[in-house]
Amino acid sequence: METMKVETIAKEIIKPSSTTPNDLQTLQLSIYDHILPPVYTVAFLFYTKDDLISPEQSSHKLKTSLAETLTKFYPLAGRIKGVTIDCNDEGAVFVDARVNNYPLSDFLRSPDFKTLQQLLPLDVIDDPYEAATTWPLLLVKATYFPCGGMAIGLCITHKIADATSISTFIQSWAAMARGEAGDIVADPVFAAANFYPPANELFKFPVDENANKISQITKRFVFSASKLEELRTKAASEDFVGRPKRVESVTALLWKAFVAAASSNTNACDMKVLIQPSNLRPKIPSLLAESLIGNIMFSSVVLGISQQEEIKIEKAVRDLRKQGDDLQNVIKEEGGSSSAMIGSKLANLMLTNYSKLSYETHEPYTVSSWCKLPLYEASFGWGSPVWIAGNVAPMLENVTMLIDSKDGQGIEAFVTLPEENMLSLEQNTELLAFASVNPSVLV
Repeated sequence: METMKVETIAKEIIKPSSTTPNDLQTLQLSIYDHILPPVYTVAFLFYTKDDLISPEQSSHKLKTSLAETLTKFYPLAGRIKGVTIDCNDEGAVFVDARVNNYPLSDFLRSPDFKTLQQLLPLDVIDDPYEAATTWPLLLVKATYFPCGGMAIGLCITHKIADATSISTFIQSWAAMARGEAGDIVADPVFAAANFYPPANELFKFPVDENANKISQITKRFVFSASKLEELRTKAASEDFVGRPKRVESVTALLWKAFVAAASSNTNACDMKVLIQPSNLRPKIPSLLAESLIGNIMFSSVVLGISQQEEIKIEKAVRDLRKQGDDLQNVIKEEGGSSSAMIGSKLANLMLTNYSKLSYETHEPYTVSSWCKLPLYEASFGWGSPVWIAGNVAPMLENVTMLIDSKDGQGIEAFVTLPEENMLSLEQNTELLAFASVNPSVLV
């Protein structure tokens, strides 16, 4: 079969439609923003044919609504300067591209992750790692298929955007394109450093010197609604109160499969640890608005195991639930405290936990859930997306993203592992009893 080729037609800098006021020119990053690796949070949105709208009309609508949206999301048009963002209206990058002789339906029949990278706008800059720390904070690529379908590839620096932040931005931009922005979307709040302590340039987080030296590969595993129900039944135990949640069950199964896949890798560390970022906004709704932009997460080691130990899914689910309850109890203990006091306590707890880890002795795996984010509601005026994918770019080792299937019931897991481990994972019979490897996207 012919391979898909993406050709860039034009590249443009989109500036906010209104100048950012002087009193909003500098945005302080939080300590959590600061310690994150220099990568982009990435979302892909796919749309099928709309006979009434040409690519030129679509592109014009996307660019004009983006300029208007950047007036509210003004830091995204700025540039990182140390531990602050210079909100200088320098602008976001917008790329127009087209696919030759390859219908969207063919691509969605078996979405290939290497090909998927062509739908990101990162090919217009020299060094994505450098770009994620210094230049530009937001990049967009609109790619048009010959059948009339289109893909929007979106990159926002992780230094200012977690998954909820990118979802809030997409909802606002889509509403602006439909002419409904004032009605349904809350204005973004840029105050992450009022919760977590402000970043300090003198603070440096240990970096894994061997990161990205091993060839990584990303694969998609899809858990249908019916298989998820089976998995939740299997993951339940007699002393567990209530049924395990979808994300708990999938995370526990994947964790068991990751450890098994690493057992064949002779270079692997003996101690494996699972890290799970947790969105704090719904946990402290009285203090943290859903529209708060930044990295408003609590991230810590939720599970750990040596290579010799056996993982039981039921126990892993219980331990995941306990970690969630412990976090909620820490928050509850601080009831009545200010946002900054709770943030400071959680930041200290996170940094204390991470200080116990070493890249020489611990092998971290991260499972991040994007479930329940309303990404499938992102209509720019030509219907809802038929498929959503998410990740970070450049890819990070051993990182998995969980995203709702279009029906809102299933879960798609985008798993990044070393190639050797991935070969083993794809043959894991227990995992394959509940998940399909890269099935066709139903349009």
